Amino acid sequence: MERQAKLDSGASVRITYWAEQTGDHKLSNLDGIDAFRADVARDYVSVIHARPGELGGLLHLAVEFVSNISMADVATFLASGMAYDAIKSGVNALVLRPFIQAYRKLKARNRDSRLDIEVLRLVLSDSVVVIYRLGDDSIVPHLDKILGRLAAEYKHLVLRSGETPFEIHVPVFEDPADDRLSPFRVLLDVDEIIEPKPEADYFKLWGLQYDFSRTKRVYDVERHLLLDETFLTAEWYQIEWDARFRRTQGR
Repeated sequence: MERQAKLDSGASVRITYWAEQTGDHKLSNLDGIDAFRADVARDYVSVIHARPGELGGLLHLAVEFVSNISMADVATFLASGMAYDAIKSGVNALVLRPFIQAYRKLKARNRDSRLDIEVLRLVLSDSVVVIYRLGDDSIVPHLDKILGRLAAEYKHLVLRSGETPFEIHVPVFEDPADDRLSPFRVLLDVDEIIEPKPEADYFKLWGLQYDFSRTKRVYDVERHLLLDETFLTAEWYQIEWDARFRRTQGR
C-alpha cells in the first residue's frame, strides 16, 4: 500500500534545510522532524537532508519536486478548474497537498525557529518552475494564485518559433543599482537592496530561459508582454560579479 501511495502522488521530493551546528557532527534539529519525514515518505519518494549553517535562528527549506507531468498539461488542468495542489490525470500528476499539510504541521511546531521555504522548484517533464521566497511565509499562501496565473499566462510565454520556456523564474526584479550587472535579476541571498512586496511582486515580472534558442527573456505579467531583456539568477549573478572583480584586478 505504501508503494502505491507514492506512485499515486505523481512526484518525488527532495528537501534540504540548514540548521545550527551544535557539535562536531551534530545539528540543532527541528521539533517534529521525524514525524515530518514519515508524513512525506507516505506520499512521495523522498530525501530530506539537514546541513550545517550559520543562520541566526532562521530555518529555511529548499524544496524540489520532480514530476512526470508537463507544464502544458498543468496549465490545461488548472484552466479547467482542477485544484492547484492535486493535479492528476491518469499516470500524470503533481499532487502537492500531502506535502503542504505536512509542512504546515512542522511549521506550527517550530514557530520560534522562523521555519520557511526559501525556494520551491517544480521539475516537470518539459520545464522547471522556480518560485522564490519574498518574505516571511510567502510561497505556500500564494502558491494557488501563482500556479493559476502561470497557467493563464502560459500561452504568452511561447516564442515566435513555437518554443516554450525550459525554466520559469518567479519573480525577477529590475535591478536599481547604478553598477548593475544585468537589467533584471532574482533576489540575492546577501546585501539585497530591493524590498519586495510578497503578493504583488509575484505577478509583475518573470524570468524565462529557452534552451533551443539559447536565449533569456523577461515576461511582463501585467502587460502580457515578452521583453527582449535578459536576467540573472543568484548563481549567475555571483559568476558575473566574480568576473567583473577579476577584470578590475587586472587578472
